Amino acid sequence: MEKEGKKKNDRFIIWSWIVGLLLVFCIIAPQFASHDPYEMNLLAVNQAPSAEFIMGTDYIGRCILCRLLYGAARSVYAALFVVFITFMIGVAIGSVSGYIGGTADLCIMRFVDSVQAFPSLVFTISIAAMLGGGMGNCMIAMSAVGWTTYARLARSKVLSLKERTFVSAARVSGMSSFQILIKTIIPNSLPLLIVQGSMHIGNAILEFAGLSFLGLGTAPPYPEWGNMLNDAKASLQTAPWTVLFPGLAILCVVMIMSMFGDSLNEVLNPKKNTASEKECK
Repeated sequence: MEKEGKKKNDRFIIWSWIVGLLLVFCIIAPQFASHDPYEMNLLAVNQAPSAEFIMGTDYIGRCILCRLLYGAARSVYAALFVVFITFMIGVAIGSVSGYIGGTADLCIMRFVDSVQAFPSLVFTISIAAMLGGGMGNCMIAMSAVGWTTYARLARSKVLSLKERTFVSAARVSGMSSFQILIKTIIPNSLPLLIVQGSMHIGNAILEFAGLSFLGLGTAPPYPEWGNMLNDAKASLQTAPWTVLFPGLAILCVVMIMSMFGDSLNEVLNPKKNTASEKECK
């Protein structure tokens, strides 16, 4: 058991370092660009990968590698910001709803049900289209839909905790309901919620890229991996590298975030993972 726990901790540390390095790289990536990501070169349209353009050029002769480097921070940090906002909104609403209970809880949960009744991606696209597209409106649209999962998780956790002995002791000691929520209940709910948040990062990156691909995210000519795919769709057959490299960038980052989420889940929920392993055996 100790060896297994050490392996899980080591795995989490490794993936934490990888994610940390990725986030730092996204910030400093433009420093490695050899060309202007906005510079058009009509003499090098859809040029295949070469010594000058390592990943080739797009349909108006812009360097794909340089655009990937400049778009890294926008693609990754936009998703992280959306996850942070949805996490905060969902945890706040779900915790208050579960702790208060009664009619207020019923009304809040029916509102959550009404939001979740629509397919999330379709709902997000609709909101982003109504707001007019753009990076900021895209993030607002994603935040307006994504908080419901956290609200449900937070509510269920609060319902299971609010009648526990340590909460009753805090109540008897004279702590207010707000203090009990902030200092006692929510901290004990965080492991499950943090794991959900880490799992959500990869999905948020994919969703943001998807909205940009549809023309609702980052506006041209600013580089972002999703709108790079949108720019490349017309030249998919004649210049497949214009789609390949942005797609690989999205795939690699999503996989890294997913593996980090899995390793975090193993550390924060060891009992649940051990029980699942026993059932599989």
